[in-house]
Amino acid sequence: MVIPLTGRRKVFAYVTRITNGTPELLVLDSLDEPGHEVPKGAAEEGESLEDAVHRELLEETGITGVLISRQLGSTDWRDERQLFFLVEAPPGLPTAFEHVVTGGGIDAGFRYRFRWLPIDTALHDRLVQGCNRFVDELLAAFGTA
Repeated sequence: MVIPLTGRRKVFAYVTRITNGTPELLVLDSLDEPGHEVPKGAAEEGESLEDAVHRELLEETGITGVLISRQLGSTDWRDERQLFFLVEAPPGLPTAFEHVVTGGGIDAGFRYRFRWLPIDTALHDRLVQGCNRFVDELLAAFGTA
């Protein structure tokens, strides 16, 4: 789905998994402020939102084989439409891992460290501003609200 908007579209991926019955969210430490971010990035012109999610996850995390469950919501910030997606991680991902960002974005070559956090109400405070906009919808999706 391509949403017409004068300005940029940025996709945010709430990558999730269940470990020993506990729902978890994939995060990385923020480079800008204390807290954690989720994988995200700008959709390219003419690119579907789903393709943008898959591409950004490959570039920022190295992960392939995810299943996009649904869009949780969207918001406008400055000239940017921000779209949040619930994504199921493929099986077998480690508890923590590093990845060097590929692609041509401003973070190309950065080394990100990823880990999993429990999906609970603490995410409101643990995720940096912007990444936490649809935490309530994420909590509701897992019945942890």
